[in-house]
Amino acid sequence: MYLLIPNNYENFVHNVNEFLVDNMNSFNEAGFFSEFQNMIDFVGKNFPYGFAKSAKAKSTPRVRFEAISVGTALALRENPNLEVDNVDWLNSQEFKQYTTSDASNNEGKLKSRIEYVRDKLLGR
Repeated sequence: MYLLIPNNYENFVHNVNEFLVDNMNSFNEAGFFSEFQNMIDFVGKNFPYGFAKSAKAKSTPRVRFEAISVGTALALRENPNLEVDNVDWLNSQEFKQYTTSDASNNEGKLKSRIEYVRDKLLGR
């Protein structure tokens, strides 16, 4: 789902299958790969555990990956030269609320968790 979320996340309405099918026509493979690689590089450089919650984490919840990856991609669209000093907000109660399992396909929480990461990275 990451492939399509950055371009149209605001229009997601609960049904993942419909969202993916409706948005496949606008998929640009070359552009996606470049943006995805930039996001991966940024996360690797700036997030101490990458997408994981801790050094000992054995897995990463999908909603956490989604929030960090898409939020980061959107922040990098606004500021390709983005630099951050602190990502302690990843441990905040607010971020935890956005990334709990009951938030997985809730369109309001999807938008909130993505924009939370984007805005924190951009210093908003």
